[in-house]
Amino acid sequence: MAGLVDEIERWCRGTGPVGVAAVTGLGGTGKSRMVIELLDRLSTPLQHGRPWSGGFLAETPAHTDYGLLGSARYPLLIAVDLAETRRAQVRDVVQALAEQHDGERVRLLLLAHTASDWWPSLRRELRREQAGPVSETFHVALGDALGRQTPEDIYVDAKVAFARRIRLLQQAGLGDDKWQETVVADAPRHYGASIEHASDQPVIYHHIAALADVLACANPDFARKDHPMEVLLANEENYLRRIAAAHLPHGTVDDKLIRTLVTSQFLAGARTASEGARAVRVAFDVHHHSYGATAAPDPSRLAALNDVLAAAYPATDGAHWGAIGTPLATALLTEVETDSGNEFVESFLQHDALEHSQRRQTLRVIAHTAQEAPELAAGAHRAVAAEPEMLLPLAAKAAAGLESEQAHRWLTGVKEAVTEQARRPDADPDTYQWAANFVAQTAMWPVSEPVGLYGYEEFIDSLLAEDAADNGDSDDDVGDDSGDADRPPSALTFLRPQVGWPTRILVTLMSLCHLILVAGVTSSAVHSSDLKQGGWSVWLFVALLLSGHVAMAAMYGSIQMNRANMITWVGPPFIVGLTTLLALTADLPLPGPWPPWVLWPVVFGGGLYSLIFAWRIWFGQLRTSGAPLPPGSTH
Repeated sequence: MAGLVDEIERWCRGTGPVGVAAVTGLGGTGKSRMVIELLDRLSTPLQHGRPWSGGFLAETPAHTDYGLLGSARYPLLIAVDLAETRRAQVRDVVQALAEQHDGERVRLLLLAHTASDWWPSLRRELRREQAGPVSETFHVALGDALGRQTPEDIYVDAKVAFARRIRLLQQAGLGDDKWQETVVADAPRHYGASIEHASDQPVIYHHIAALADVLACANPDFARKDHPMEVLLANEENYLRRIAAAHLPHGTVDDKLIRTLVTSQFLAGARTASEGARAVRVAFDVHHHSYGATAAPDPSRLAALNDVLAAAYPATDGAHWGAIGTPLATALLTEVETDSGNEFVESFLQHDALEHSQRRQTLRVIAHTAQEAPELAAGAHRAVAAEPEMLLPLAAKAAAGLESEQAHRWLTGVKEAVTEQARRPDADPDTYQWAANFVAQTAMWPVSEPVGLYGYEEFIDSLLAEDAADNGDSDDDVGDDSGDADRPPSALTFLRPQVGWPTRILVTLMSLCHLILVAGVTSSAVHSSDLKQGGWSVWLFVALLLSGHVAMAAMYGSIQMNRANMITWVGPPFIVGLTTLLALTADLPLPGPWPPWVLWPVVFGGGLYSLIFAWRIWFGQLRTSGAPLPPGSTH
């Protein structure tokens, strides 16, 4: 990948204090590994210039004073993995850097699976933050990490590397005593038997096959597995069993409970020890859910289980613990959900002890893993339908960052589950009427694109604020949800997008020219033979038509529109159509080959759009007070 690394390195060393770029590619194509190679190059001092520092931005940093990054004395490269799911954090970092930057260059490299949905909208938001260049997009194709090597070369090299590293672990006393054979680099091919025909697979596919063959040679029990990922999962469970045996009393290790705990660790996460304790308690209760009511577990036992998770997957970013990797976690979660009769996810989300932030994290994780394991989404949807007031807003926000098709599938599943739950005789009509309306409004908006000036999550906040206002909730009631800020107060403020003066002047001139054109065309129509017999009253057409255009600009520029309202769709076409009809009546000579009935709607439609935008940049748009402000907006 030397060519791609060269290209990104040139971008990093470019001018400008702050820069943001995206690196896209499917999972396992080598994006994260490429960042390490890039940092290795940048950290080598040149003849002129300081060496770079950098690393991966933690998802749960110890503090969020991102402004400190702007005072670094050395150039800084920050990589954000799974950036499509961390847009809010990226916005916070860029906003802090835009507000206070007095140090060396800072470059943000956003790693994501695709740029088709989230990146264009995020770029627009970051440009409003005056973030500097945000247009670069680098793509890692499936075969880029192969270079000039064949899949066979990659597979053989991986087997040698895995065998050597495992032997080093064994020499350090960390080996698995259940292995019957020595780890060897020339292990028989089972999962890599047809690797030479897998050139269209990412590099990680060849690595998984190589590691599975090495492990299956050392432990023949693994060779009975049908898929290489099952071999890795079986090895992971052996590892967890050894960790649990070291922290729990002899004979008390429950393999299925440990699997449930690791799955809960992956779903909910834990930034603090308190959240870790809650996740362990929820996992314990849900694991025994099918046995009915049980006595409260011994606190010392829960603490020991907590220690098992912290020892098995220690945190690297200041959180209470880490988590198992996504591919293995998805496979493990699927097994746990199946073993529970497809009730684990549903019970987990509804447990009273779970923190609000952990429910939000769980729904986000399931929404993003449902592409590979669709059966996981069903349990989440049932939980949302059973507790719509608590979970529905979080489920809607979980669609942010998904590709359009995935988001549509997720929201459709939520809608179907809510509809099904509403048919139950014990369902509260008012609650499920609200839920049905909320889901319908949410599904109408493209989650991958900004809604007007705002992003999708801000749109969800505005819906909640409208509901709170309609219900007459006080500010205290609206904000009281275990520290949740998803339901802001209902007071309104004005927001205006920040644009440069050249743009402001140009748009304003275009808007004035549009109004002058409308007035001129209408006056010409009034003087035509068809209308002049109507007397002085026909001059009202001029005032009414100008008022209609200004009214459309004021409505769209000053009010956060509800797309379910008919006037939202009918208003602009009606005004443009009426103006076009009067222009045709005037029968004015027009240049070019286009017929008048084609040209006039384009001219008047573009003019009305410029008028709406001019109104917005001068007067602002109504916004719910207390809701998250769109990036780059001012009161």
